[in-house]
Amino acid sequence: HILARLRLATICMAINDMEGAKSALREAEKAAPNSAEVHSYKGELYFAQGLVEDAKKEFDTAMSYEKGNPTPFVNAALAIMNTPVPGGLPDAAKAIELLEKAIELDPQFHAAYVHLGQLKLSMAQDLGTAREVVKLYDKGLVHCRSRDEIKDLCGMRILTVAQVDAATVLKMETFNLQ
Repeated sequence: HILARLRLATICMAINDMEGAKSALREAEKAAPNSAEVHSYKGELYFAQGLVEDAKKEFDTAMSYEKGNPTPFVNAALAIMNTPVPGGLPDAAKAIELLEKAIELDPQFHAAYVHLGQLKLSMAQDLGTAREVVKLYDKGLVHCRSRDEIKDLCGMRILTVAQVDAATVLKMETFNLQ
């Protein structure tokens, strides 16, 4: 019953029927108020609607209900990175911590490697940090569950290596290629 409601909510979100998604999630929450999955889906719905603070609360609730589920950790990291902070940058350190926790919980969780690599690379100030991203992708490649995941991480690894190689050839002291 819960899974059917969650699938219905996903379909409704995909076709931009947010009211249908809300209704399906309300029914799922009635059936299982302490379900991490229900709260994670609610967070995704709020996030899709631009209600980032509400999304973060739902992801935190999901993490508290099922500490071994990596999905809400990745979702919470994405919410943090997309939360406008007056006069400053999002809390990247917290986002990195959440993504690393997701990988710790499930070393095969592809989305965590993707987002962690992108975040770390975007923050890299030196070639050493960028090389660490290549190592992260190498670690993720060992744990991929499908050919699509392998292709995805391989592509990201190749682009990262190309950036590092270009910066090395150009004898750049920092990693900022712009």
